[in-house]
Amino acid sequence: MDHLKTVGERISERTQEYAALPLFEAFREDRIPLDRFPDFFREQYMTARWFQDVIWATTEIAEGPFAGFAEKHRRRDSGHHKWMKHDLQAFGQSPMTDEDWFREEWLPTRIQMARILARCDEASPERRMVVLACMESAGGVTLGTLHDYVVRHGLARKSHYLGSAHLGIEEDQVREIQEVARDLMNGRNGDHLETVDLVFDALTKMFREGGDRYYARFIGEVTAS
Repeated sequence: MDHLKTVGERISERTQEYAALPLFEAFREDRIPLDRFPDFFREQYMTARWFQDVIWATTEIAEGPFAGFAEKHRRRDSGHHKWMKHDLQAFGQSPMTDEDWFREEWLPTRIQMARILARCDEASPERRMVVLACMESAGGVTLGTLHDYVVRHGLARKSHYLGSAHLGIEEDQVREIQEVARDLMNGRNGDHLETVDLVFDALTKMFREGGDRYYARFIGEVTAS
C-alpha cells in the first residue's frame, strides 16, 4: 500500500482501475446485445438489497461534523431495492423468489458485499465516510456506464435503477463528500487507506466475476479472479 497517497487520491486511482474492468468496456462498446442486457437483473436486485444496507450502515452517524450529511444522504439514497423491483417488472421478468435471494451461484457476490458491510461494524464516523466515499465513487462508474447504455438504446424510460435520477444522486453525493470530508480525503490514515482497498477489491472481484458469469463471450475472454 502506498502511504504517500491521500485517501482521496487512492479512491480516485482505484476508481479508474475499476472503470477499466472488461465488463464496463464491453458495455461502453455496445458488445452486450440488447436481448441479453437484463440477464443480470435478478442478481443485481439481490445485490441492491446489500447496497442499501451498506448505505444505511455508513450513514449511521448520529453526531459530529458528518451527521447532517449522513442524515440527508440516507434520506435521498434509500430506494435501491425498490428501483430494482420496478426494473424487473419493466423488463418482463418475474418477481424474486426465496430461491433467488439465496442462490448458491450468487454466494460469491454476497461474500464480497459482506466484506464491505463488515467494515462498518463498530466503525468510526470517519471510516464509515471512507466506505461511503468508495461506494459512491464506484457507483458513479457502474451507474454511469449502464445509464449511458440504456440511453443509447432507448431504454432509459424503462429503468428506475439505471435512470438519470439515481445517477444524479450518485454524482451529487460524490461532490458533497469531497466538500464535507475534505480533511478526511486529504489524510493518509493507514486504516482508511486499507478500507479503500478492501472496498474496491471486493467490488472489483464481484463485477469481474459477474461479468464472466453473464457475458463472457461478449467480453472476449474470461478474466482471472
